[in-house]
Amino acid sequence: MKQVLVRGGKVHVEDVPPPSVAPGHALVRVSHSVISSGTESSFVSEGGTAAFVMKNARNPLNVEKLKRKVASIGVRGTVEFVRGKLFEFQIPGYSTAGVVVECGEGLEGFRAGDKVACSGAGYACHAEYNLVPQQLLTPIPDGVDTEDAAFVTLGAIAMQGCRQLAPTFGETFVVMGMGLLGQLSAQILRAAGCRVICSDPVAAKRELATTLGASVVTPPEDLAAHVQEWTAGHGADGVLICAATKDSEAANSALELCRQKGRVVVTGAVGMNLARSPLYLKELDFRLSCSYGPGRYNPAYEEKGLDYPIGYVRWTEGRNMSEFLRMIAEGKVKVKPLISLRREVANAQDAYAAILDKESNTVAAVLTYGEPEEDAKRLINRRFELKARTARSGDVGVAVIGAGGFASAFHLPNVAKMSGARLVAVVNRTGAKAKQAAEKYGAAYCTTDVNQVLADDAVKAVIIATRHNLHAPLAIAAAKAGKHVFVEKPMAMTVPDCEAVCDAAESAGILLTVGFNRRFSKFAQLAKAQLVHMPGPKIIVYRCNAGVLPPGHWTNDPVEGGGRIIGEAVHFFDLCCWLAGQDPCAVLAERAGAPDETAPGSNNLTALIRFPDGSLATVIYSTLGHPGIDKEHIEVFGSGKAVVIDDFRGIRFAGLSAKNIKQTGEHKGQYEILENWIRAIRGEAELSVTAAHGLRATQIAQEAIRQSSLFSSPSTDMP
Repeated sequence: MKQVLVRGGKVHVEDVPPPSVAPGHALVRVSHSVISSGTESSFVSEGGTAAFVMKNARNPLNVEKLKRKVASIGVRGTVEFVRGKLFEFQIPGYSTAGVVVECGEGLEGFRAGDKVACSGAGYACHAEYNLVPQQLLTPIPDGVDTEDAAFVTLGAIAMQGCRQLAPTFGETFVVMGMGLLGQLSAQILRAAGCRVICSDPVAAKRELATTLGASVVTPPEDLAAHVQEWTAGHGADGVLICAATKDSEAANSALELCRQKGRVVVTGAVGMNLARSPLYLKELDFRLSCSYGPGRYNPAYEEKGLDYPIGYVRWTEGRNMSEFLRMIAEGKVKVKPLISLRREVANAQDAYAAILDKESNTVAAVLTYGEPEEDAKRLINRRFELKARTARSGDVGVAVIGAGGFASAFHLPNVAKMSGARLVAVVNRTGAKAKQAAEKYGAAYCTTDVNQVLADDAVKAVIIATRHNLHAPLAIAAAKAGKHVFVEKPMAMTVPDCEAVCDAAESAGILLTVGFNRRFSKFAQLAKAQLVHMPGPKIIVYRCNAGVLPPGHWTNDPVEGGGRIIGEAVHFFDLCCWLAGQDPCAVLAERAGAPDETAPGSNNLTALIRFPDGSLATVIYSTLGHPGIDKEHIEVFGSGKAVVIDDFRGIRFAGLSAKNIKQTGEHKGQYEILENWIRAIRGEAELSVTAAHGLRATQIAQEAIRQSSLFSSPSTDMP
């Protein structure tokens, strides 16, 4: 399929594999999509790559991220990271319409053949096919064509801004900025029985507002006089700011235009260094409107289909979308006059050029994709062939499932350069990311359908680097297909699932390893070698200054991630067991804060692990620290001697003859563990990390979580 992508600030139209259908989602064959000049221009640059780089370099948030990266992986690593990020494909688009061609399990209210409007960044993209979750789908009413319905997201944004004004029949409102959102908002307010005064510096946009029924249309310099005239000197009941400007002039002039106890709502991106006097003296209500409405940015609503009860939240983003389409059907809102140009998706660059042209009067640009009803009948091919690198005889054919940040940083480049391995395929939920990774690292093909690689005889082994909840089912499916498996940690989120993975690997006779790479760090290897000179019980202290994840991060989702103790601390439990050379016999744990894994502070845990020879390991996992302190610090004490690993950048010995080492970059063994797995498949080495080790780490993590619950009774026995 064709999809619009942005790389280095430039627009590209690429052929990529269509997405596979997922539970609670519909696969939609797109007919039309609308380019949003405001949002999408943020990562499209008229000046090409150089201008795009400069724009991102001026962002203070990016500067802080760079500082943290330099502290973590050094200057050279940061340069490579930035180079990769700058030239990653970005996926624009969030307002489309088309026809449902496939329905995922659990999708309610839709069936193949339904005409739908679609919303959502990352879902309603400029692509021939989109995979859209239920709450971001809206049926298209009879009498509304797909071109009009493709404005659904912009309409919902405009409608939410108008709702924030709380308009009542007969009131007078000012709409500042008559771009796409302003034109839609003015029509919605008119339909609500309000008088609308529109203002814009561009004459063509003022003329368009006049033809669409605005009560008064004026340039900004005459706005105050018109407001005084039309409100008998009282001031407007409210002002809706749809303009885009960095200064605060628009916001402050809106305050002056309002009557006593009026309201100002911002839907555009404007400066808000507000003057206190009019806010205070008039007791004004100043609000920001959040995108499409309640439910926006809430994964539980948008991705998992959990609707808000209508008795408590009358207008969600989904209901705003539906109501906007109803207003089009009844002729209360017209969108065709707003379309400045139409282009086929193959010519998307022309549409973006017009949107970005400051001399252009373009209000909206529509991309077309042909007739979806005819194309929907064709078999969807989710495999995209590429020019593969030359295969070496005897190489293990590998497919990587999941092309996210970790796989892109480690697994993909490591497989590409590893002797004895060959990258055959890359699988990812989004075809654009699958293709980019596959092209970069020389895979034979990319796909969005995991069954393609499981049925491929050229694929002898798979690397699973997806979200945690998919690890177990994918590992079991791969084992049943006879593929050797490298699964990232955790092997599974529950003990029964781990046991099922172990059984599947044993029954299939395949080699399964888990991504406990810390064992393969050269520093961990040096420490392990010295422990023979430290006989008897040992004390191991593993402290992780983990840092804070953004709110709503999938790792803390109880379904997808299971929390950071399950998701990351298993690394440290495994390393402690490996250093001790034994399975634990008891686990005790306490948690700082709430026991619920999804609550703030819940990931702060101290676990005490006892081993049969009397050794003790203490794992401290904390999100309460400061990024200026190294992330991981390990100490091993025994027989009057000590070994200290400093954040996998150095190692120190006390009472031992080994030489201290210090370096600038980390070495955590990501390449070496993958190499061990490949060599074991080739019969050249013994597999170091097994499925049994994955089971053990999850057992410890689950017991630590249970122990740390405020409502659990203490226990000293492993499950």
